[in-house]
Parts: sequence; structure tokens; C-alpha cells
Amino acid sequence: MWNPTNTLAEALAAIIKPIIKEAVQEALGKGWINGDRANNSKAFLTVKQAAEISGLGASTIRLAIRRRQLRAQKVGRRVLVKRNDLESYLEENPIEVLKE
Repeated sequence: MWNPTNTLAEALAAIIKPIIKEAVQEALGKGWINGDRANNSKAFLTVKQAAEISGLGASTIRLAIRRRQLRAQKVGRRVLVKRNDLESYLEENPIEVLKE
């Protein structure tokens, strides 16, 4: 049977849940969503973090490291990239838009 109270509650939950989730992530310092809002204080990034921040794939980051276009350090099993080196790499390699 149709219950308008449940439908309203579900609709409100669908609206409020992402807002609360984003606010909690920001408060915890994990609020990276379409912009450089979190991890500003970290000097070193993992390949996965560098990929998230740059909007590139992790395989692209690894390829740039292998080609020595992007500096990285290996610490144990982890590969770390300096935030400044990532920013320099992105500035030096802009994407050209082709006009058709």
C-alpha cells in the first residue's frame, strides 16, 4: 500500500544524505570532490591520490613516472609523488583542444 510519509522521508533522505556526507568528509579532511579542497597539507601523495587530484588515471601517473616526466620516490612498496612535482608536471603538459 502506498504511504506518503515513507515516500516523503525517502525523498528527503535522498536530498540530505549527500549534503551531510560531503560535510563530514570536509570536516575529516577527505573532501576531495572536483577541486583541490582536501589533502592540501600533504607534501607527498600516493599514485592513487595524485590521480584523484589531477583527474588523470593512476596508470597515466605511473606511465609519466616511468618515462621520467614526473618525479617520484619509492618508500618501501609505496611510490610517492611530491605535490609540487605533480603541479609542475600538470602545468608543463597542458592538453591542447583541437578545433574541428
